[in-house]
Amino acid sequence: MTGSAAPPWVDLDVPPAELRLDPTLTCGQAFRWKATGEHEWTCALWGHAIDLKQTPSSVQYRSLGRLPEARADVEQALRDYFQLHISFNALCDAWAQTDPDFSRLRNSHTGVRTLRQPVVETLLVFIASSNNNIKRISMLVDRLCQHYGQPIDTEKGRFYTFPALSRIHEDPDIESTLAGLGFGYRAKYYAKSVRLLCTEHTDPEAFLLGLRQEPLHVARAELLKLSGVGPKVADCVCLMALDKTDAVPVDTHIWQVAQRRYVGRVLDPKQGPEMLKLLSSEHRDQAVALARQLKASKAPTAKTYEAAQQLFIHLFGDFAGWAQGLLFSGDLGNESKKTPSKAPTKRKPADPQPTASDRKLRLRNSTK
Repeated sequence: MTGSAAPPWVDLDVPPAELRLDPTLTCGQAFRWKATGEHEWTCALWGHAIDLKQTPSSVQYRSLGRLPEARADVEQALRDYFQLHISFNALCDAWAQTDPDFSRLRNSHTGVRTLRQPVVETLLVFIASSNNNIKRISMLVDRLCQHYGQPIDTEKGRFYTFPALSRIHEDPDIESTLAGLGFGYRAKYYAKSVRLLCTEHTDPEAFLLGLRQEPLHVARAELLKLSGVGPKVADCVCLMALDKTDAVPVDTHIWQVAQRRYVGRVLDPKQGPEMLKLLSSEHRDQAVALARQLKASKAPTAKTYEAAQQLFIHLFGDFAGWAQGLLFSGDLGNESKKTPSKAPTKRKPADPQPTASDRKLRLRNSTK
Protein backbone atom coordinates (compact mmCIF):
# COMPACT_ATOMS: atom_id res chain seq x y z
CA MET A 1 0.00 0.00 0.00
CA THR A 2 1.50 3.33 -1.04
CA GLY A 3 1.24 6.28 1.31
CA SER A 4 0.07 9.68 0.08
CA ALA A 5 1.81 12.97 0.81
CA ALA A 6 2.50 13.29 4.51
CA PRO A 7 -0.05 15.40 6.41
CA PRO A 8 0.98 18.13 8.85
CA TRP A 9 2.28 17.25 12.28
CA VAL A 10 -0.29 17.09 15.09
CA ASP A 11 0.75 18.01 18.63
CA LEU A 12 0.03 15.54 21.45
CA ASP A 13 0.57 18.38 23.93
CA VAL A 14 2.68 16.30 26.29
CA PRO A 15 5.80 17.92 27.82
CA PRO A 16 9.22 16.19 27.87
CA ALA A 17 8.88 15.88 31.64
CA GLU A 18 6.15 13.31 30.95
CA LEU A 19 7.38 11.70 27.69
CA ARG A 20 10.71 11.57 25.93
CA LEU A 21 10.76 9.38 22.84
CA ASP A 22 14.44 8.44 22.62
CA PRO A 23 14.83 6.69 26.00
CA THR A 24 11.28 5.32 26.02
CA LEU A 25 11.50 3.70 22.58
CA THR A 26 15.05 2.34 22.94
CA CYS A 27 15.14 0.96 26.50
CA GLY A 28 14.13 -2.60 25.64
CA GLN A 29 10.32 -2.35 25.66
CA ALA A 30 9.62 -1.85 21.95
CA PHE A 31 11.80 -3.13 19.13
CA ARG A 32 10.28 -1.87 15.86
CA TRP A 33 10.62 1.92 16.07
CA LYS A 34 13.19 3.25 13.60
CA ALA A 35 15.06 6.54 13.90
CA THR A 36 14.13 8.23 10.61
CA GLY A 37 15.21 11.83 11.15
CA GLU A 38 16.45 14.24 13.77
CA HIS A 39 14.39 13.37 16.86
CA GLU A 40 11.97 11.44 14.61
CA TRP A 41 10.80 7.81 14.93
CA THR A 42 8.63 5.71 12.62
CA CYS A 43 6.80 2.39 13.04
CA ALA A 44 3.88 0.53 11.46
CA LEU A 45 1.12 0.35 14.08
CA TRP A 46 -2.67 -0.03 13.83
CA GLY A 47 -2.44 -0.15 10.01
CA HIS A 48 -0.59 3.20 9.83
CA ALA A 49 3.03 4.16 9.31
CA ILE A 50 3.16 6.29 12.45
CA ASP A 51 5.73 9.10 12.47
CA LEU A 52 6.68 10.73 15.79
CA LYS A 53 8.82 13.79 16.47
CA GLN A 54 10.21 15.07 19.75
CA THR A 55 10.17 18.86 20.00
CA PRO A 56 11.61 20.99 22.83
CA SER A 57 8.12 21.34 24.30
CA SER A 58 6.09 18.30 23.22
CA VAL A 59 5.67 15.25 20.96
CA GLN A 60 4.06 15.46 17.54
CA TYR A 61 2.69 12.73 15.27
CA ARG A 62 1.41 12.10 11.76
CA SER A 63 0.50 9.12 9.59
CA LEU A 64 2.77 8.68 6.56
CA GLY A 65 0.53 6.04 5.00
CA ARG A 66 -2.18 3.58 5.88
CA LEU A 67 -3.86 0.32 5.00
CA PRO A 68 -7.58 0.27 4.10
CA GLU A 69 -8.50 -1.31 7.45
CA ALA A 70 -6.34 1.06 9.50
CA ARG A 71 -7.58 2.35 12.83
CA ALA A 72 -9.14 5.79 12.50
CA ASP A 73 -8.40 7.38 15.88
CA VAL A 74 -4.60 7.57 15.75
CA GLU A 75 -4.28 10.19 18.47
CA GLN A 76 -6.30 8.18 20.97
CA ALA A 77 -4.28 5.09 20.05
CA LEU A 78 -1.05 6.95 20.79
CA ARG A 79 -2.34 8.33 24.08
CA ASP A 80 -3.26 4.80 25.06
CA TYR A 81 0.09 3.40 23.83
CA PHE A 82 2.08 5.88 25.94
CA GLN A 83 -0.44 5.73 28.81
CA LEU A 84 -0.59 9.50 28.98
CA HIS A 85 -3.43 9.39 31.51
CA ILE A 86 -0.79 8.36 34.10
CA SER A 87 1.44 11.10 35.50
CA PHE A 88 5.12 10.11 35.50
CA ASN A 89 5.93 12.92 37.93
CA ALA A 90 3.16 11.97 40.37
CA LEU A 91 4.48 8.42 40.40
CA CYS A 92 8.00 9.63 41.14
CA ASP A 93 6.65 11.78 43.98
CA ALA A 94 4.95 8.74 45.49
CA TRP A 95 7.96 6.44 45.10
CA ALA A 96 10.32 9.06 46.56
CA GLN A 97 8.56 8.73 49.90
CA THR A 98 9.94 5.19 50.09
CA ASP A 99 13.21 5.78 48.24
CA PRO A 100 14.31 9.45 48.04
CA ASP A 101 16.61 8.57 45.14
CA PHE A 102 13.56 8.63 42.86
CA SER A 103 13.77 12.44 43.03
CA ARG A 104 17.15 12.18 41.29
CA LEU A 105 15.92 9.50 38.87
CA ARG A 106 12.97 11.70 37.93
CA ASN A 107 15.48 14.34 36.77
CA SER A 108 18.13 12.14 35.17
CA HIS A 109 15.61 9.87 33.42
CA THR A 110 12.83 12.31 32.69
CA GLY A 111 9.88 11.05 30.69
CA VAL A 112 10.85 7.35 30.50
CA ARG A 113 7.42 5.71 30.38
CA THR A 114 6.19 2.12 30.42
CA LEU A 115 4.32 1.40 27.19
CA ARG A 116 0.95 -0.30 26.69
CA GLN A 117 1.65 -2.28 23.54
CA PRO A 118 -0.40 -4.61 21.31
CA VAL A 119 -0.55 -7.90 23.16
CA VAL A 120 0.30 -10.27 20.27
CA GLU A 121 3.34 -8.23 19.34
CA THR A 122 4.52 -8.02 22.94
CA LEU A 123 4.15 -11.76 23.46
CA LEU A 124 5.98 -12.80 20.31
CA VAL A 125 8.70 -10.18 20.67
CA PHE A 126 9.52 -11.19 24.23
CA ILE A 127 9.67 -14.88 23.32
CA ALA A 128 12.63 -13.77 21.18
CA SER A 129 14.16 -11.77 24.03
CA SER A 130 15.50 -14.57 26.23
CA ASN A 131 19.30 -14.75 26.14
CA ASN A 132 19.32 -12.08 23.46
CA ASN A 133 20.22 -8.40 22.98
CA ILE A 134 18.22 -5.46 21.70
CA LYS A 135 19.96 -5.27 18.32
CA ARG A 136 19.40 -8.93 17.52
CA ILE A 137 15.83 -8.96 18.85
CA SER A 138 15.05 -6.00 16.56
CA MET A 139 16.60 -7.81 13.59
CA LEU A 140 14.55 -10.98 14.21
CA VAL A 141 11.32 -9.05 14.69
CA ASP A 142 11.96 -7.11 11.47
CA ARG A 143 12.39 -10.39 9.59
CA LEU A 144 9.19 -11.77 11.10
CA CYS A 145 7.25 -8.67 9.99
CA GLN A 146 8.79 -8.61 6.52
CA HIS A 147 7.80 -12.25 5.98
CA TYR A 148 4.29 -12.28 7.46
CA GLY A 149 3.28 -8.61 7.79
CA GLN A 150 1.82 -6.10 5.33
CA PRO A 151 3.97 -3.37 3.76
CA ILE A 152 3.20 0.35 3.92
CA ASP A 153 5.28 2.46 1.54
CA THR A 154 6.07 6.01 2.64
CA GLU A 155 8.39 8.88 1.83
CA LYS A 156 10.69 7.47 4.51
CA GLY A 157 10.72 3.97 3.10
CA ARG A 158 8.74 0.76 3.56
CA PHE A 159 7.43 -0.31 6.96
CA TYR A 160 5.78 -3.62 7.82
CA THR A 161 2.90 -4.24 10.16
CA PHE A 162 3.19 -6.84 12.89
CA PRO A 163 1.37 -9.96 11.65
CA ALA A 164 -1.79 -11.36 13.19
CA LEU A 165 -1.56 -14.80 14.79
CA SER A 166 -3.93 -16.16 12.15
CA ARG A 167 -1.57 -15.02 9.39
CA ILE A 168 1.38 -16.87 10.95
CA HIS A 169 -0.81 -19.92 11.58
CA GLU A 170 -1.53 -20.16 7.85
CA ASP A 171 2.10 -21.20 7.34
CA PRO A 172 2.17 -25.03 7.22
CA ASP A 173 5.72 -25.13 8.59
CA ILE A 174 6.24 -22.17 10.91
CA GLU A 175 9.27 -23.70 12.56
CA SER A 176 11.18 -24.21 9.31
CA THR A 177 10.27 -20.74 8.08
CA LEU A 178 11.49 -19.04 11.23
CA ALA A 179 14.58 -21.20 11.43
CA GLY A 180 15.41 -20.00 7.93
CA LEU A 181 14.96 -16.41 9.15
CA GLY A 182 17.55 -16.93 11.87
CA PHE A 183 15.36 -17.65 14.91
CA GLY A 184 17.31 -20.81 15.74
CA TYR A 185 15.98 -22.86 18.65
CA ARG A 186 13.29 -20.22 19.28
CA ALA A 187 11.54 -21.21 16.03
CA LYS A 188 9.93 -24.22 17.71
CA TYR A 189 8.65 -22.02 20.53
CA TYR A 190 6.83 -19.83 18.04
CA ALA A 191 5.42 -22.81 16.15
CA LYS A 192 4.07 -24.44 19.33
CA SER A 193 2.67 -21.25 20.85
CA VAL A 194 0.97 -20.03 17.67
CA ARG A 195 -0.50 -23.48 17.08
CA LEU A 196 -1.77 -23.73 20.66
CA LEU A 197 -3.38 -20.29 20.65
CA CYS A 198 -5.01 -20.72 17.23
CA THR A 199 -6.35 -24.23 17.85
CA GLU A 200 -7.63 -23.72 21.40
CA HIS A 201 -9.23 -20.31 20.84
CA THR A 202 -11.60 -19.22 18.08
CA ASP A 203 -10.19 -15.70 18.35
CA PRO A 204 -6.75 -15.99 19.97
CA GLU A 205 -6.10 -12.26 19.94
CA ALA A 206 -9.39 -11.60 21.75
CA PHE A 207 -8.42 -14.27 24.29
CA LEU A 208 -5.09 -12.57 24.97
CA LEU A 209 -6.72 -9.14 25.21
CA GLY A 210 -9.22 -10.60 27.65
CA LEU A 211 -6.35 -11.25 30.06
CA ARG A 212 -6.31 -7.50 30.69
CA GLN A 213 -9.45 -8.04 32.75
CA GLU A 214 -7.96 -10.89 34.81
CA PRO A 215 -5.81 -10.56 37.94
CA LEU A 216 -2.05 -10.79 37.56
CA HIS A 217 -1.73 -14.38 38.76
CA VAL A 218 -4.38 -15.60 36.30
CA ALA A 219 -2.86 -13.76 33.32
CA ARG A 220 0.62 -15.01 34.21
CA ALA A 221 -0.60 -18.61 34.55
CA GLU A 222 -2.23 -18.52 31.10
CA LEU A 223 0.93 -17.11 29.50
CA LEU A 224 3.11 -19.73 31.19
CA LYS A 225 1.21 -22.42 29.28
CA LEU A 226 2.86 -21.20 26.08
CA SER A 227 6.13 -22.52 24.72
CA GLY A 228 9.10 -20.22 25.27
CA VAL A 229 7.35 -18.27 28.04
CA GLY A 230 8.96 -18.35 31.49
CA PRO A 231 8.20 -16.12 34.49
CA LYS A 232 10.22 -13.14 33.25
CA VAL A 233 8.68 -13.17 29.74
CA ALA A 234 5.21 -13.61 31.23
CA ASP A 235 5.72 -10.65 33.54
CA CYS A 236 7.06 -8.49 30.68
CA VAL A 237 3.88 -9.20 28.71
CA CYS A 238 1.72 -8.58 31.77
CA LEU A 239 3.41 -5.24 32.46
CA MET A 240 3.75 -3.91 28.91
CA ALA A 241 0.56 -5.21 27.29
CA LEU A 242 -1.93 -6.49 29.86
CA ASP A 243 -2.33 -3.54 32.26
CA LYS A 244 -0.60 -5.31 35.16
CA THR A 245 1.30 -2.29 36.43
CA ASP A 246 2.42 -4.25 39.49
CA ALA A 247 4.08 -7.00 37.41
CA VAL A 248 7.83 -6.83 38.10
CA PRO A 249 10.01 -8.74 35.61
CA VAL A 250 13.06 -9.94 37.54
CA ASP A 251 16.26 -10.69 35.65
CA THR A 252 19.78 -11.00 37.03
CA HIS A 253 20.24 -7.23 36.96
CA ILE A 254 17.02 -6.44 38.83
CA TRP A 255 17.88 -9.18 41.32
CA GLN A 256 21.14 -7.36 41.98
CA VAL A 257 19.30 -4.04 42.28
CA ALA A 258 17.00 -5.55 44.92
CA GLN A 259 19.93 -7.00 46.84
CA ARG A 260 22.10 -3.90 46.65
CA ARG A 261 19.51 -1.16 47.11
CA TYR A 262 16.74 -2.58 49.28
CA VAL A 263 17.47 -5.78 51.18
CA GLY A 264 20.07 -4.22 53.49
CA ARG A 265 18.09 -1.02 53.96
CA VAL A 266 14.85 -2.82 54.83
CA LEU A 267 16.70 -4.90 57.44
CA ASP A 268 18.70 -2.00 58.83
CA PRO A 269 17.38 -0.93 62.28
CA LYS A 270 17.59 2.77 61.38
CA GLN A 271 16.83 2.84 57.65
CA GLY A 272 14.17 0.12 57.63
CA PRO A 273 11.50 1.92 59.70
CA GLU A 274 11.89 5.07 57.58
CA MET A 275 11.62 3.14 54.32
CA LEU A 276 8.58 1.17 55.50
CA LYS A 277 6.84 4.00 57.34
CA LEU A 278 3.91 4.17 54.89
CA LEU A 279 3.08 0.46 55.17
CA SER A 280 0.68 -1.17 57.59
CA SER A 281 2.29 -3.18 60.38
CA GLU A 282 1.31 -6.40 58.60
CA HIS A 283 2.90 -5.28 55.34
CA ARG A 284 6.01 -4.06 57.16
CA ASP A 285 6.44 -7.51 58.68
CA GLN A 286 5.95 -9.10 55.27
CA ALA A 287 8.53 -6.81 53.64
CA VAL A 288 11.07 -7.65 56.35
CA ALA A 289 10.42 -11.38 55.89
CA LEU A 290 10.89 -11.05 52.11
CA ALA A 291 14.14 -9.14 52.60
CA ARG A 292 15.44 -11.84 54.95
CA GLN A 293 14.54 -14.51 52.41
CA LEU A 294 16.42 -12.65 49.67
CA LYS A 295 19.44 -12.03 51.91
CA ALA A 296 19.73 -15.76 52.56
CA SER A 297 19.80 -16.58 48.85
CA LYS A 298 23.00 -16.19 46.84
CA ALA A 299 21.36 -16.51 43.42
CA PRO A 300 17.87 -16.08 41.95
CA THR A 301 15.62 -19.13 42.04
CA ALA A 302 11.96 -19.65 41.21
CA LYS A 303 11.11 -19.07 44.88
CA THR A 304 13.25 -15.98 45.34
CA TYR A 305 12.05 -14.56 41.99
CA GLU A 306 8.63 -14.30 43.59
CA ALA A 307 10.14 -12.87 46.78
CA ALA A 308 11.99 -10.13 44.86
CA GLN A 309 8.83 -9.27 42.95
CA GLN A 310 6.76 -9.12 46.12
CA LEU A 311 9.34 -6.91 47.83
CA PHE A 312 9.09 -4.38 44.99
CA ILE A 313 5.29 -4.50 45.22
CA HIS A 314 5.37 -3.94 48.99
CA LEU A 315 7.73 -0.98 48.59
CA PHE A 316 6.21 0.70 45.51
CA GLY A 317 2.59 -0.41 45.35
CA ASP A 318 0.32 -0.72 42.35
CA PHE A 319 2.89 0.71 39.93
CA ALA A 320 5.86 -1.37 41.11
CA GLY A 321 6.46 -2.49 37.52
CA TRP A 322 6.95 1.11 36.41
CA ALA A 323 9.25 1.75 39.37
CA GLN A 324 11.32 -1.30 38.45
CA GLY A 325 11.71 0.01 34.90
CA LEU A 326 12.97 3.37 36.09
CA LEU A 327 15.32 1.74 38.59
CA PHE A 328 16.64 -0.51 35.85
CA SER A 329 17.37 2.46 33.57
CA GLY A 330 18.85 4.50 36.40
CA ASP A 331 21.04 1.70 37.70
CA LEU A 332 22.41 1.02 34.24
CA GLY A 333 23.17 4.72 33.98
CA ASN A 334 25.08 4.57 37.26
CA GLU A 335 27.04 1.56 36.05
CA SER A 336 28.01 3.40 32.87
CA LYS A 337 29.42 6.24 34.99
CA LYS A 338 31.90 3.79 36.46
CA THR A 339 33.28 2.98 33.01
CA PRO A 340 36.51 5.04 32.54
CA SER A 341 35.94 5.50 28.82
CA LYS A 342 32.72 7.43 29.36
CA ALA A 343 32.44 10.95 30.68
CA PRO A 344 30.60 11.14 33.99
CA THR A 345 27.15 12.70 34.15
CA LYS A 346 26.61 15.44 36.70
CA ARG A 347 24.25 14.50 39.48
CA LYS A 348 21.27 16.80 39.50
CA PRO A 349 19.94 18.14 42.79
CA ALA A 350 17.07 16.27 44.36
CA ASP A 351 13.59 17.74 44.28
CA PRO A 352 11.89 18.71 47.55
CA GLN A 353 10.31 15.72 49.28
CA PRO A 354 6.58 15.27 48.56
CA THR A 355 3.97 15.22 51.28
CA ALA A 356 2.49 11.97 52.55
CA SER A 357 -0.84 12.81 50.93
CA ASP A 358 0.74 12.61 47.46
CA ARG A 359 1.19 8.89 47.96
CA LYS A 360 -2.56 8.47 48.19
CA LEU A 361 -3.18 9.69 44.65
CA ARG A 362 -5.15 7.21 42.65
CA LEU A 363 -3.04 6.83 39.55
CA ARG A 364 -4.61 3.83 37.91
CA ASN A 365 -7.09 4.51 35.08
CA SER A 366 -10.51 3.39 36.23
CA THR A 367 -11.84 2.81 32.71
CA LYS A 368 -9.37 0.30 31.26
